[in-house]
Amino acid sequence: MSTAVRFLVLALTSRCNLACRYCYLAATRQGMDMDEAVLAEALALADHGKPCLVQITGGEPTLVPEKIEQVLRRARSMRMRPRLAIQTNATLLTPELVRLFQDHHVRIGVSLDGPPEIQDRLRGQADATLRGLVLLEKMGVDFRVTTVVTGENVLVLDRLALLLAGFATCRGLGLDLLVARGRGRAGDPQPATPSGLQEGVTALAGTLARINRCRNRPIRLRELDLLTMAGKGRPFCHAATGHSLAVHPDGRLFPCGQTMGGQALAMGTVWKPAKAKSLLTTVQLTGRQCSACALENRCPGDCPGRLRVNDEPHLACALYRALAPFTPQHERLPGVRRT
Repeated sequence: MSTAVRFLVLALTSRCNLACRYCYLAATRQGMDMDEAVLAEALALADHGKPCLVQITGGEPTLVPEKIEQVLRRARSMRMRPRLAIQTNATLLTPELVRLFQDHHVRIGVSLDGPPEIQDRLRGQADATLRGLVLLEKMGVDFRVTTVVTGENVLVLDRLALLLAGFATCRGLGLDLLVARGRGRAGDPQPATPSGLQEGVTALAGTLARINRCRNRPIRLRELDLLTMAGKGRPFCHAATGHSLAVHPDGRLFPCGQTMGGQALAMGTVWKPAKAKSLLTTVQLTGRQCSACALENRCPGDCPGRLRVNDEPHLACALYRALAPFTPQHERLPGVRRT
């Protein structure tokens, strides 16, 4: 590829020990694991001597700890050692795995959608996930949480923040909007509404602000950081910049993790990748540019929130508008006031 890959997602397995109701990959306990030959070719795409983040994911990657070790071993021999991260449901974490992550400076992301009763309804095994968080806390290991925002949990995001406040090693929270693919197509749960996002995200941001006043190290909200940094060269969507690739266990390439498995968006294979220009065109959306948006030029830019779909603002736009009053620049935004 002519464009350097800055963000490489490795789906080490399509299998998962949970059955999240909205999983866009429709992962089950059955599936395939990534062959080491595929893994070697995938890492070669990012071995260009420039900074790169390699994210280990699945399915559930901790089902294949030997594959994780293969990634870590091969990463050591790359021309520039990449930053490493893993996204896990934390249900299968062990002290041995956590020490492995510590030894290789692997940043840990945990999928958690709300307080225990919400997590049980949406993902399952909330008790096991919380045991994983307790293990990370006990071992003094930092972690960040990613939450899929739906109509079922959007109004309890502030309760999630309160739960995370009990973990001194929690460093951040990121919000992923529901993707209508895989099991997410069934409409159960429903996507959040713009009004629900306004209410739920506003409550979350306010609660985090109060929590962080009492912490030595804050729990950072990823989307608030992105909005604050808008216009300063930090992309929201790596795929839209042409610097992102996601690798399916069978070796197929996609622009990002959320497009993985959609054959229309396949970008060749690790043995025969598509040209970088094609990578850019696959993520283009149709629609009209938002007009008179209060965020003006501080929208993250390449996020779909800049577009209207069927003349209605994209949900990402509603999310960022809800966060706008909590940014340092909010006084300069027309029509936006802190509530």
